[in-house]
Amino acid sequence: MGESRYAVEMLGICKQFGTVQANKDVNFSVLKGEIHAIVGENGAGKTTLMNILFGMLEPTAGKIRINGEPVKITSPNKAIHLGIGMVHQHFELVPNFTVAENVCMGHEPRGRFGAVDKKEMVRYTRALAEQSGLQIDPEARIKDLSVGLLQRVEILKALSRGAEILILDEPTAVLTPLECEELFVVLRRMASENKTIILITHKLKEVMAVADHITILSRGETKGTLRKEETNAKELAQLMMGKAAEFEPFQRKTFPDSEPKLVVENLHVRDGMGVEKLRDVSLRVKPGEILTVAGVEGNGQTELLNALIGLTPVSGGKIWADGVDVTNLSVKERRRRCSYIPEDRMKTGLDLKTTVHDNLIAGNHCSPDWKRHGLVDGRKTRAHAEKLVQDYAIRTDGIDIAASSLSGGNQQKIVVAREICFGNDILVVAQPSRGVDVGATRFIHEQIMQARNEGCAILLISTDLDEVLLLSDRIQVLFEGKLVANVRPADITPEELGLYMTGSKTMRPEEVMA
Repeated sequence: MGESRYAVEMLGICKQFGTVQANKDVNFSVLKGEIHAIVGENGAGKTTLMNILFGMLEPTAGKIRINGEPVKITSPNKAIHLGIGMVHQHFELVPNFTVAENVCMGHEPRGRFGAVDKKEMVRYTRALAEQSGLQIDPEARIKDLSVGLLQRVEILKALSRGAEILILDEPTAVLTPLECEELFVVLRRMASENKTIILITHKLKEVMAVADHITILSRGETKGTLRKEETNAKELAQLMMGKAAEFEPFQRKTFPDSEPKLVVENLHVRDGMGVEKLRDVSLRVKPGEILTVAGVEGNGQTELLNALIGLTPVSGGKIWADGVDVTNLSVKERRRRCSYIPEDRMKTGLDLKTTVHDNLIAGNHCSPDWKRHGLVDGRKTRAHAEKLVQDYAIRTDGIDIAASSLSGGNQQKIVVAREICFGNDILVVAQPSRGVDVGATRFIHEQIMQARNEGCAILLISTDLDEVLLLSDRIQVLFEGKLVANVRPADITPEELGLYMTGSKTMRPEEVMA
């Protein structure tokens, strides 16, 4: 028998969690030296399948072959021994350690008397970075790096352990367009050197840009494997969702001119080191308007969001919500007037240890309207949670299961449902479709647009150009902490918007504030 053409063969894989069939008789084969994408809606079983390949889960049934040899992968250590590495969507790095210390963790080079040889660690990491095309300073601290560089560290960490098969879970979810293209260049180079790359994703444009083969999963089952040259994004969406992804343009209700609901005036924010992250930012959002703050990640969006929520103190300027100065109010007091969909649902949007019910009613439990005899009215909150699950099509085994057991898209739906239905007429939304598939993205966009058409004043913070142009009534661009443009979607091309976002073009201050 000759050497196998396949790096990975997963045959008849089944995985069951209680009554939920996450994978059902899945067949998945990956050629050596190719980039192979797995696409599917949130909850389709993509991550479960790859967690089985990496030894984090054991299949209920099925067989796995690596390079033609039957294997039983019972742990990540066994997977690493077989040459499999996995870069998770949420990075697993030690913030206070250097790049080299993270890359070499667990197999540090040793010098005399068994002491860790830090110079050799730096030399090794620098050589590995140059060899793989993942340029980075080995002596930089993790806490000081951008998201794109953190991902490079994770990939280097996997390569340092001998990975020939590399699994990337939603690798572009938090990257800028430029960082995405840089990643694709690295992946193509690695594939040309006979590394095998598996991408878990739902971004069809990126799949068509970088993958050689594409396997589609839907509700835990394989819908087929296609060569990139033989398909297109429309067909892939149809296979993923079971229907054609033909979306109608949004209908926008017009509103008479009125006073703004949310006002930000001359806002300044400094970080813990005293560096100014926001400079003289002023915004006004009226009822029935979606004002988008667009920009490449890292230009002050997070600081703006945290200042609005109340997580970061301001060093100058004012914030008004419904005519009330909320600049120095607590997070709890601000939530009475303004709802927030944060950019990171895992850190600030959800408590993954608690139930779907608890996450759906979080915040409401403080209101007298939801209490009976001084205690939270469980019957009322359960009925409310059940209704949100139904209205927002949240796929869950019930409202009493842990939120951590849901897919990323369904977790995001919990946050969106809770905040839109909180009862406020001001909504601040950050990166609403990050890590969410095409079907769930459209659903979330529909809910945001419905809130707008009901008179809600919405401030959207997004780095996704398609999302910005689709949803916005007006766009202001943030670059290096300062607003540099104020435009309407109908008056600008994506290319021109990109020029503002990268600082290649700016407007005069009076135009920005028009």
